[in-house]
Amino acid sequence: MARPRKSYTLWIAGALLRVLVGCVILAIVLLLLWRVFLSGRLPKSMKSIAPNESLAAAYAEKCEALVLFDQVQGTVTRNEESYGYFGVPRFVFIPDAKQLQLVFRYNNSTLKAVARDLELAEALPRGEELFDVSLVLRRDLTPDDLTDNTDDSATISRERYHPTLTAVDTTALYTYFLYTFEGVELTDDTIVGYIDIYYGLTPDYGESPMADLRLYHRDDPRRELQLTGKEEKALAAFGK
Repeated sequence: MARPRKSYTLWIAGALLRVLVGCVILAIVLLLLWRVFLSGRLPKSMKSIAPNESLAAAYAEKCEALVLFDQVQGTVTRNEESYGYFGVPRFVFIPDAKQLQLVFRYNNSTLKAVARDLELAEALPRGEELFDVSLVLRRDLTPDDLTDNTDDSATISRERYHPTLTAVDTTALYTYFLYTFEGVELTDDTIVGYIDIYYGLTPDYGESPMADLRLYHRDDPRRELQLTGKEEKALAAFGK
């Protein structure tokens, strides 16, 4: 007996279903690739050093000999109650200008998490300064005695620096802030430098921060950086 021929309508439906499933799979793959490789890329406004008066003066004096460096440190906060909420994907110490520039960012999901954690009545807006970011340098007051360098030791000083907001930018997933800290001196007695992050712009520094992130330790190697041609031109032209 001859086998019945498959309905042409069913064949068309099956082909369309296969195409639809293939498109869904392709869309998921492309979304994952975008999320992994492209979504975290810095926007153009966050990729370069921002020219300012003290930095331009240091460049005019040192030119290509201007020292810039960073260190290999963690790029996201790892505090137990705010793990992964905040990040610093880029930072640069410029000793000749006594300056630190850093890019501070957080994900859209961080805004939802903070609102939930603090039981806020309204959702937090994107693109606005919501968090206080300050730099803390801890210095050894008795550098000849390394045995007394404990967290609560009176022989360690703490200096807090507040930044100038240089730029703000947003992407599909992140909010970015470019901060400039002035008067930052990393002396031989500087043990460690880190940022404290508080919710709100007038925090009580006697309270524990929401998160912190280390940027510098005197025992870690410095990674020298170079100005780009664009940055050199911007510094040379600053104020003229």
